[in-house]
Amino acid sequence: MRFRRVIVSIALVTNLFFMHDVFAQSNINSIQIIKPIVRVSAPGQSMSSAYFQIQNKGSSADKLVGVTFSRAKEVQLHEMKMDMDRMMMRQINAIEIPANGSVELKPGGYHLMLMGLDNPIKEGEQLKMTLQFEKAGKIDVTFSSESMSNMHRH
Repeated sequence: MRFRRVIVSIALVTNLFFMHDVFAQSNINSIQIIKPIVRVSAPGQSMSSAYFQIQNKGSSADKLVGVTFSRAKEVQLHEMKMDMDRMMMRQINAIEIPANGSVELKPGGYHLMLMGLDNPIKEGEQLKMTLQFEKAGKIDVTFSSESMSNMHRH
């Protein structure tokens, strides 16, 4: 009886090691989205912006290549950076997330532009978007809407 328990224990531990390897190699589980926030828009305004942190716990880099949001005609990936003495905003094709690293989308840096909104974004809404990664695939994320003044408190 005791010998049988030892064999069963070894089998369980071996299965856990194999399961760990499967999960460790999965890019879907390696990407985490932290503090997803959409900025409240003014009445009549048809655009807003979204911010969050992307953590990549995987052993290879990945890229955020697109976002879909049912309430916007288009979602663009944007970058703001200094060009000589002027802050410039431009649309980009992808945001690279390094292996075992992270990227923060925040005011004054990388961010999402939500364009052609069907209605202004109001305080306290829960908004679902789908992020498309080159390797991890699609990840559904729920964003909270906050006013700009509340966003700076985090």
